[in-house]
Amino acid sequence: MGENPKDLKNYTTYAFLPNKNKITTPGYNNLEINTEIVNTINENMKDERYRYVEDQPEVLIYVHTMFDDKAEVNADPVYTSYSYYRPDFYIGDYYKPYMYKDYYTIQRITGENIDQVPYKSKSIVIDFINRKNNKIIWRGTTDKVEIDNRRTARDVRKYVDEIFKQFP
Repeated sequence: MGENPKDLKNYTTYAFLPNKNKITTPGYNNLEINTEIVNTINENMKDERYRYVEDQPEVLIYVHTMFDDKAEVNADPVYTSYSYYRPDFYIGDYYKPYMYKDYYTIQRITGENIDQVPYKSKSIVIDFINRKNNKIIWRGTTDKVEIDNRRTARDVRKYVDEIFKQFP
């Protein structure tokens, strides 16, 4: 049996698992979008009474940004290799102050009770993972993300906040 999303209320600490996703579609600023995603998640986690810790957090947050024109699909049940277990792997500056210090020890992530999500271009997916067993507790998603270059921060906040409105 997998994780119960309602159990998220029993946890109090979190950190990010860095992700090598990079937005390469012309017209989107990868650094600005990902920085705002991380900042908005931090604000929402604080509102949910979580605090960031780099050492032994209870919940790991793994963000998928899908802004390129290819579609990706996760298997059902969700099962993936987290291939960033080497300490020299490049990490965007937006993750560095908030990441799990031992991220490279995570090799597999599973989600037995997590529905398959067809990833579409212009989607944001946020996985909440139990650090002790590497199982996805809950997945929040939004698609059809439209970002105006002049209002990137505002637009990104709106979509991440929509995901947190679904938070169990």
